[in-house]
Amino acid sequence: MHAGLKLALRILVSTFLLTHAVLITGCAGPISLESSDKECPLYSNLGSIRVNPSGAKNQHLHVEVAIKVCPAEEGLAEIKRKKIELKHSMISLLSSQTEEELEDPLRAEKLRKQIRETVNEQVLRKSEAVDVLLTSMWLE
Repeated sequence: MHAGLKLALRILVSTFLLTHAVLITGCAGPISLESSDKECPLYSNLGSIRVNPSGAKNQHLHVEVAIKVCPAEEGLAEIKRKKIELKHSMISLLSSQTEEELEDPLRAEKLRKQIRETVNEQVLRKSEAVDVLLTSMWLE
């Protein structure tokens, strides 16, 4: 894929995700942050994850995430320690996505929820992923 087209696609997807997030929070009213939410750090050192979606022979899904973990110190230490397990769980989840699921207009929100549930159920034991942010996502 041409580099300029790839960049344009990334910008388009990022713009869509930001617009979608603004529309969702705008309809729900202002977001209230409790003091504990402010102190929960984001873990974003997982890198880009690239998988073949289920049934998509010549396509690749690229995803980058940031995961907000609580409690702050224990959560960040645990997620750093379990980076390999986290990446494995992410690859398993993302590679199970079908083309139909990836074409859903709400795919980003559904994927965020699935990632959070997977991290909490399969990886973290002493802490919790309270939010997942998709920082990059595209299909090529």
